[in-house]
Amino acid sequence: MAGEPEVLYAQRVHFTATPTTTLVSLEDGTSETPSTELDGINECSVSTAIDSVDMNYFGGDGYKRNAATLRGLTISLNGHRIAGNAAQDLMETHMLSGQVGYLHVIKDEAATAGKRGVRYAARIMSFDSGGPSSDVDKLTASLNGQGAPVKV
Repeated sequence: MAGEPEVLYAQRVHFTATPTTTLVSLEDGTSETPSTELDGINECSVSTAIDSVDMNYFGGDGYKRNAATLRGLTISLNGHRIAGNAAQDLMETHMLSGQVGYLHVIKDEAATAGKRGVRYAARIMSFDSGGPSSDVDKLTASLNGQGAPVKV
């Protein structure tokens, strides 16, 4: 019998400048130790794609084949722009400077190390906020993975 579908619920999504930065929740953040949690995020999608190259097909059946080369990650974040959220501000700064940052998607805070979630080294490729004047400020960000994801 097949298993149950996996729930796509992340308890928390954090963004940090370094991979070893201590994650600070919204509840625990202070002016001295700002929160690393991205507030207002309601969608976080990760897409994986494989690059390929054509293989030599001379003498074969007349159809080309390809070989997988590198895998790439594209991450999309959507939600609301929250004024003063340190993690959103850090993402915007990283987008403007071109620096690599770290997105931490935590699915189970109580789990043991290696089963809590995933950390992605990522470059912010776009950071858009805005919307109709009668609505809340919406945030859309696109990130490109910079290496393999790490289980945390």
